[in-house]
Amino acid sequence: MNISYESCTTPPDREPMTALLKDYYELMIARVQNLGGPELNAGQAAIDEFWAEIDAFLPPNGRLFLAKSDDGTLLGCGSLKSIGDGRGELKRLFVRPETRGHGVGRKLVELRLDAARDMGLKTLIVDTLKNNVEMRGLYESLGFQEAEFLPESATFKLVPELQPYLCFYSKDL
Repeated sequence: MNISYESCTTPPDREPMTALLKDYYELMIARVQNLGGPELNAGQAAIDEFWAEIDAFLPPNGRLFLAKSDDGTLLGCGSLKSIGDGRGELKRLFVRPETRGHGVGRKLVELRLDAARDMGLKTLIVDTLKNNVEMRGLYESLGFQEAEFLPESATFKLVPELQPYLCFYSKDL
């Protein structure tokens, strides 16, 4: 499988990006429910938030990386934004199920780590669901340390009732 990676300097095409985010949020909402968490209808709100804040994920404030197939189909994404004081937050790491197992998630994290260093960031934070064992393992393998609680997490700010179901990580660069 040939996969290319793109660092967006302008907002991506809205329709395919929205479709990718919809798949991502459907998976995350299902995982929250599998944990016994609240029934959420936050998918569209989170997609709307992404588009409202798109400039935060584009240079110079952040980065948005897309993984694409040879025909241009979006296979995955990962975003990074500066949150002030030399800190950044990794958001929305998602790889379509049919693409998993090819190192795409790892590559999307590594690209964002390099971008964070280029941006002069000193620390990165990230959150994920407790039952997202793939992401937890990936972050730990890349040197992220689990943190007790990070109130600056965008997920927590958007949906505070998710705190009991989240794991928080940080990494000094």
